[in-house]
Amino acid sequence: MSNYVEPRLRRDFGGIITAFFNFLKANIKGIINVFIGYNGMFFILFLISVYFLITGFVEFLILQNSVVYGGNVSTDSAAITMAIATIFLFLIIFIATIFNFSLCSNYLSIYEKGKKNNIPKREVWIKTKQNILGVILFSLLAVGIYVIYGIGYFILNLILVYIPLLPFIISIVLGGALNSWIGMALMSYIHNESKNILEAFGESWQLLFSGFWKAVGVNVVLGTLIQICIFSLQIVPGIIFGVIAFHAIEDSGSFTDSTISHILVIVFLTLFCIMFMFIQLLSQIINAFLYFNLHEFKNNEYLRSRITQIGSIE
Repeated sequence: MSNYVEPRLRRDFGGIITAFFNFLKANIKGIINVFIGYNGMFFILFLISVYFLITGFVEFLILQNSVVYGGNVSTDSAAITMAIATIFLFLIIFIATIFNFSLCSNYLSIYEKGKKNNIPKREVWIKTKQNILGVILFSLLAVGIYVIYGIGYFILNLILVYIPLLPFIISIVLGGALNSWIGMALMSYIHNESKNILEAFGESWQLLFSGFWKAVGVNVVLGTLIQICIFSLQIVPGIIFGVIAFHAIEDSGSFTDSTISHILVIVFLTLFCIMFMFIQLLSQIINAFLYFNLHEFKNNEYLRSRITQIGSIE
């Protein structure tokens, strides 16, 4: 296929970024089909959790105003509703992130082996189901790693708190390295059926330090560009929602009395969660290309296969 982007080519920093955008250009239809086709349940759960979160918040404001004006009411039930909805929302975001990382990794694995664009979503789903248990175990280990990282980063911040900008720079480097390591490990586990989880983490660790600054740089640059592009798409809808909500509140007198404002906030927050989830899917594409690139630099498998192929033709 003429517009197929070979992930295993030996590319430099700029080459990986170019390959990523070329891949998106050729596969955006297939990626969106997979994303929408198998995330419908999460869309509904986002909407439900955000609904209860905003409902609890509005109820809390109403009860709080009653207390201010001398009413004898308790805000505990509203606070509990908000707390449960918030916990549920973050739990759904966590599960959805794992699921979309897995979907994306399986998509790239099929893409690399099949040499074709816009993989049918059912084909991706069949492969995803085959390794779902391993991905769950992988995720539990990854959570433990992130917790250890969080504790270590907190201690490091306490030590370097009086040095301007240094903690911020360190957080970018370590965050990019950690995301690269975890993402490449998942790609290694899914793409190589013979590897177990620990072997995948070990291979990813070796690949990370074989091209550390490339991995960190690509992750940070492309991750930032993706977030800017995605959130830029929300500026116009956000302004429209804001204007409508402002006039609705102005007509009704307060946010608690404006049903339209409640609906708009619920819709906007739900869309924000969906966009955040899509960002996670795109970020794993970055890690997949990094994995194939660094793997080729280390093992030269694609180069050797091409030399063998040319030799057999001659």
